[in-house]
Amino acid sequence: MTYSSNESTRKACCQKDNHCIENKENEGTPIVGKVVGFLGAITANSPTRLPLTTVLFKTPGIKIPQDGGITVQEDGEYFISFDGTFIPDDDRVVTFSIYTPNFSGTALSGAGIATLAELVCLREGDTVYVTVTSNATLIPTTITGILIVAKVED
Repeated sequence: MTYSSNESTRKACCQKDNHCIENKENEGTPIVGKVVGFLGAITANSPTRLPLTTVLFKTPGIKIPQDGGITVQEDGEYFISFDGTFIPDDDRVVTFSIYTPNFSGTALSGAGIATLAELVCLREGDTVYVTVTSNATLIPTTITGILIVAKVED
């Protein structure tokens, strides 16, 4: 199976054509990263970056920063999927926020599960990462998450 660049998607993601960078070396190769992480403790009302550093799958065009998340090495439109879990409690609220330089979103959560899926335009060097906030200090905690970032091609 071959993958080719879609000129209209590339132009939609890159406001100025000369700002898009396509890595011709990886042309035809899917760009996908999947990482998982666990947060052992969290302080009340203090956003804490989820250390999504355990690589489950990674192709060329993806880097994993030391503090967690996924960094893309090519401009384009990307599918971002995040799933988080936590032990539900009536007295506490756990919020997962997903960030990129041009997008931020909150995962919908309920009954100990949170999820978010979006199409986002990313530029070379952009990092997708997740923060967790709770209204109560949680030590120990069982907050986990899985982040997937995949370049979309037609």
